[in-house]
Amino acid sequence: MRLLFALAAKHDWNIDHLDVCTAFLNGDLEEVIYMELPEGYDIKGESNKVCKLRKSVYGLKQAARSWNKKATEVLKGLGYRQTCSEPCIYTKQKGNSIINIALYVDDFFIFHNDNVEVENLKRKLQQCFKVKDLGPVKKCLGMEVKRDRAKKTIKLTQTQYLNNVLKRFNIPNETKPVSHPMEPNSKLKPLPKSRKSTENLDNVPYQQAIGSLMYLAVCTRPDISFAMTYLSQFNTCYTREHWVLLKRVLKYLNTTKDVGIVYSQNDDQLEGFSDADWGGNLDRRSFSGSVFKLSGAAISWRCKKQRTVALSTTEAEYMALSETAKEAIFLRKLWFEICNKQITIPIFCDNRGALAIAKNPVNNDRTKHIDIRVHFIREKVESKELSVHYIPGNQLVADGC
Repeated sequence: MRLLFALAAKHDWNIDHLDVCTAFLNGDLEEVIYMELPEGYDIKGESNKVCKLRKSVYGLKQAARSWNKKATEVLKGLGYRQTCSEPCIYTKQKGNSIINIALYVDDFFIFHNDNVEVENLKRKLQQCFKVKDLGPVKKCLGMEVKRDRAKKTIKLTQTQYLNNVLKRFNIPNETKPVSHPMEPNSKLKPLPKSRKSTENLDNVPYQQAIGSLMYLAVCTRPDISFAMTYLSQFNTCYTREHWVLLKRVLKYLNTTKDVGIVYSQNDDQLEGFSDADWGGNLDRRSFSGSVFKLSGAAISWRCKKQRTVALSTTEAEYMALSETAKEAIFLRKLWFEICNKQITIPIFCDNRGALAIAKNPVNNDRTKHIDIRVHFIREKVESKELSVHYIPGNQLVADGC
């Protein structure tokens, strides 16, 4: 979705929002399913009968899948092509006319530059389903979409959701401002098993807060991505110290509640950034961070603890670079299917040693132990699908993740 919003800002596409009423009732069933008569449906002499379902209903395990197949069938019948890399995106290009449809459960988000064709699409969809035309998109998956046509920008925020989260966890508006989510080099230990019986944490909603903030971290707030990855390690072994640090993240969000992602119309190309610390966790494993930018803002980001212990900073950075390459390959395929254009995605890293390993297939004593699954980035660099470049650490935006 963020890739489509970035492209919409870049090319000044319109974005329309359609909502399908009772979407799951439109699905066609392939199985034979019987259902007990609904409560209150009583006919004399027929109390022992059951219903045979012809259509899907809410509550069936296959209801969502049946609806998705029905929607795909209708869109394909209208000439739209389903993308392979992301099956819920449908595209149609004819001459200068470009229409991309993103289907999320019962919502159609239409990114386009052809109002006539889209009006025709809406009429045909209304013939197949009960559809509400919500006009230009204002909300998308819990995100508020603010468009400034004069400045040609699109801003994604979650202010309303964040206000509800802050209210739920009793963070007042007049809280002292906090400038960053975590103190540098914060080190936390899990609660020892011997203290579990004496530590009174029954009234601390730690897991609920982690779950609530995780949605922010994956939608519009990459700046708390590392903090949430780090703190979520302690979901079952937290102490008061962990809760204090989590409340700091809440206070930081209270200070920056209107911060969001702003896409603008510019000539920026899709590019990635990769970074890692070294042995930053107490178990000596490192954290990988990656960010992909388009139209002046992030469209994809990730922070993840590495599976194995890296023996050097170069190895930690190289493992992070390989994880970043996986996302780059997916984005490259999706870009080709949406834009019908092959691109080489540059990935920037601040470790020259990791870049040398990625470009040079020579093994030596210091690198031959690295798992072969990490080395696939070499093939992608050789095939020109990706390119890797050095960038100074103070310019590396992935450092924030």
